[in-house]
Amino acid sequence: MTHRVGIVGTDNSHALIFSQMANGLDKTNYVPGFEVTHLFGLDGKRNKEVAEKGRVPNVVSDPKDMLGEVDAVFIEFRHGGLHLKYAKPFIEAGTPVFVDKPLTTNTSDARKLLSLAKRKHIPFTSFSTLRYTILVQEVRNLFAREEPVYLSVVGPGDLESEYGGLVFYGIHHAEIFNQIVGIGVRDVMAMKRGKDVSATIRHPKLSGEIRISPNIPYLFAVEAITKKSYLSEKIDTSTCYKDGMLKLWEMLDTGTWPLTDKQMFEPVALVKAIEKSLPKGKWVKVEKLSR
Repeated sequence: MTHRVGIVGTDNSHALIFSQMANGLDKTNYVPGFEVTHLFGLDGKRNKEVAEKGRVPNVVSDPKDMLGEVDAVFIEFRHGGLHLKYAKPFIEAGTPVFVDKPLTTNTSDARKLLSLAKRKHIPFTSFSTLRYTILVQEVRNLFAREEPVYLSVVGPGDLESEYGGLVFYGIHHAEIFNQIVGIGVRDVMAMKRGKDVSATIRHPKLSGEIRISPNIPYLFAVEAITKKSYLSEKIDTSTCYKDGMLKLWEMLDTGTWPLTDKQMFEPVALVKAIEKSLPKGKWVKVEKLSR
């Protein structure tokens, strides 16, 4: 079965990447079972570029024009503050939805989005594709076998990003941490030096750290310590988009969520707690998604 996909939001590089993968233009990362047939964005010039380079036949002026024409929608705006607004009509119509990272830029929108998706009983997910990289899975398995002691995630990000601040790239760090250790972060204490951010994280399983800086080039690294082992390595991102697409295919094929609502909510809450802690460098509790 081929799933017809609509892309909503073209400013993100992922809009083109996923279109080229789904439409067979990227032979290396091609995942059968998808075809991007429609797209919508706020920039006409960028829409044309993605449509031409991704061979997407239909560019619509209103995203609701996709309803009934696609089997799933990928929300791809760079600014997570737009995600609730543009995902809502599709969720209400019963269309399966993938919200690219970040889920939202705040916990209030995250609660609304997750609650709506659960009420409508649709296939729904949101993730950074870095969750499913080989190294992240290896460290996750290592921590399952051996008693974990410490985890550090390092990578780029900018407090002053025009796409919602720290959450735009900081969500990668938070999702990697979440994927490896699991939900349950209790609190954080963050400090900054210039634009560099360092946050200490307390989790029932271990103590950890997230380091984010606009001076770090596009790379992410993990340092992991157990009672028996030590690992420090750069994450290979070469297959991350394919790994993510395979998760989306599985979701659409089975109708099940790849991640729970709590797994999607906690990374947003973690980044927001880091932001809250920064002004005074005090411990801040991480907001929970209560049942």
